[in-house]
Amino acid sequence: MTDHAQPVAIPEEFLDPEGDGEEQDPDLAEDESGLEATTSALRKLWSQWMCRNGDGRFADVKVFGKGVGGVPEPAVDAYKAFERALRSAGYQPGSQWAYNCRKIAGTNSFSLHSAGIAIDIDPEQNPYSHGNPFSGKIKEHHVNAVLAIKNSQGQSVWSWGGSWSKPDRMHFQLDQGPSLVDVDWATVPGERPTKAMSPVHSPEQAPGEEEENVLTDGATGQAVVDFQNMILSWDSTALPEWGADGDYGNETIEAVKRFQQAKGLDPTGKIDGVTAALLVSSTTS
Repeated sequence: MTDHAQPVAIPEEFLDPEGDGEEQDPDLAEDESGLEATTSALRKLWSQWMCRNGDGRFADVKVFGKGVGGVPEPAVDAYKAFERALRSAGYQPGSQWAYNCRKIAGTNSFSLHSAGIAIDIDPEQNPYSHGNPFSGKIKEHHVNAVLAIKNSQGQSVWSWGGSWSKPDRMHFQLDQGPSLVDVDWATVPGERPTKAMSPVHSPEQAPGEEEENVLTDGATGQAVVDFQNMILSWDSTALPEWGADGDYGNETIEAVKRFQQAKGLDPTGKIDGVTAALLVSSTTS
């Protein structure tokens, strides 16, 4: 546990990040019930953690093996899910940082980093600037993996600064207040399937393998049926010949490829952790 008054050594590259506008729509509802909460609403909801001056408790957690300056205790699982999602999508940051008591550039308002509810990753490779939001190290499938994370209410846990009018590619922030950052682990890419994502061994996966559950050509069983139904929920015309028959054949492969392309993923035709989480998210959002 971190002490509220304990000084935090901030890595040099995060002392004066480029921009960090934290721009969102000011007309959106300022409460915990809505998605895409405004920065001002989030600042109020997390006020007890701002600059460690309130009663909110911080926890020392590591993201990709490195400390990030502390995060609010209610957000620990959200950060764990964030790391797992990026790992599953193949992203390995070289530098990352969350807590930083400072004001938003050019304003008198405190950044969400001041409450430890925002994290910047690889600022040099993911700059704050105009243009293509995916021109940095972060690509669409990395972002989709993080945005797939939902809470128990089916709401997004994280949002991404790259979607702002002036993209802040390095910046991810929590999208809910303290009581709504619980994680539905079934939506987290990389998590072992449960219930609708129950393990099924394809011909390429020997029983007992646990590094990742992958459904692919030749797989059969209830998990295939479950995912076929999710594909049909996404596109009712996706499986016109065989439907949700529990057989992972060519029709299912092509439908999965179309879904992956629509989500900015590599169209492998296999249901891996990221694809599974996005399918679950598509049926619960």
